[in-house]
Amino acid sequence: MKKTHEHYLKQKNQSFSYFRINSSDLDKLKTYQFTIYDFITNSFSFSQSKKDLTIKVLNKLKEKPTSFYDLLKELKAKKSSLYLACISLEKSGMIEREGVGSPYRLSVKFSLILNEYSKWWEQWIKQD
Repeated sequence: MKKTHEHYLKQKNQSFSYFRINSSDLDKLKTYQFTIYDFITNSFSFSQSKKDLTIKVLNKLKEKPTSFYDLLKELKAKKSSLYLACISLEKSGMIEREGVGSPYRLSVKFSLILNEYSKWWEQWIKQD
C-alpha cells in the first residue's frame, strides 16, 4: 500500500500542462479546424491512450460536474491513468473541485493564465 501511495505522490508532482504554442495552429484556429485532440496534444505529453482518456474526462465534465469515482465507473478507466489525467487537468487549471471527494468541474483558470502570459508578453516586447 505504501508503494502505491508513493507512486501517486510521484505522479502528482510530475503532472502539469506544458502548453506548446505552435504558430502553424493559427490557421486551424481561425478556420475552426482546431480540435480538442489538438488542444490536449498541445497541453500534455501523454501517450495516445492517456490523451484519449483526458478528452473523455473533459467531455464528461462538459456535461456535468462529476466525482473521481463516478468518472472511474463511467469511463471504465484504470485508476492510475484517470488519476494522472485528473491531477494534470487540475494542476493546469482546466478542471477544479472544491475539495477532496467533491466533484470535478470545468474551470476557466487555464484560459485566464494564458491571457496573463499573453499580456505579459505584449508588455515585455514593448519595453525598451
